[in-house]
Amino acid sequence: MINLRNRKGISAYISILFLVGLAVAGGVLLYSSMIGALSEVNTNELPQTLSLDTVKIVNSTTCIAYIRNVGSDSVTLDQVYIDDVPADSFDQATISPESLEAVRITGSFVSGSTYRYKVVGKDMTQLVFSAKASY
Repeated sequence: MINLRNRKGISAYISILFLVGLAVAGGVLLYSSMIGALSEVNTNELPQTLSLDTVKIVNSTTCIAYIRNVGSDSVTLDQVYIDDVPADSFDQATISPESLEAVRITGSFVSGSTYRYKVVGKDMTQLVFSAKASY
């Protein structure tokens, strides 16, 4: 008769190998699904992006900002803020992709002071910049 108490099994080693294989297979499945999902996100094309070329405060009431649309969709300017207060008036322009527009912003400017501007499009595209009045 065979004495089973002295016999050592290998079931512990097989179960460890099985768990490691299961973890590797799960990792491979997770990796492949994430790569598939992330490959659909294209970060190279930004639909609406504004860029400031130059800005100049020309007198005590007028600032001219040259704003470029570097995105792939047109942006219509909706609001301009000067130091978090709506500007008195501004040129409501629609900036086409890859084009430059001169936007006249009206406010009250003191020579030597620096002002913070925030330009907001109808689609919530934003451009923030500062300019020092030196006329």
